[in-house]
Amino acid sequence: MSEKEVLLTTGYSGHDLASFLGKLKEHDVSVVVDVRQNPVSRKKGFSASKLSAFLIDHGVDYVHVPELGVPVALREQLKAGEQDLGAYLDGFRDYLAGCGDALDRLYGLAIKKRCCLICVEHLHRECHRSVVAEAVQARNGHKLKVVHV
Repeated sequence: MSEKEVLLTTGYSGHDLASFLGKLKEHDVSVVVDVRQNPVSRKKGFSASKLSAFLIDHGVDYVHVPELGVPVALREQLKAGEQDLGAYLDGFRDYLAGCGDALDRLYGLAIKKRCCLICVEHLHRECHRSVVAEAVQARNGHKLKVVHV
């Protein structure tokens, strides 16, 4: 398995742009794949337009895949306490079953370039990006290694 056949994931919580870039560079990331449905952030610099410009200026490509973000209804149910984290992630898995084209595109990119899925949450096990990574990994018999950094 080549180094390109690794799909990384990370959250930007606790980072400013410089430290986030440092983390990406430390792991040789060439493409950031933003899997937020609506890539707007209260954290300065992490909304799509500012983040993509910053990354591109520093040699890292930026791709937004909104189809792989959590639908509003699921986020609202979790926020309202109508479901726990496990049910939320299971609901997201069900949703992803209909996102085959987006998952295939991401798989194709991940086997060609060193990609990192991003979202805000620090802990991957509490973030939908881990579910996206699992689904992408399953596209070709789990030959793609997933690493949460």
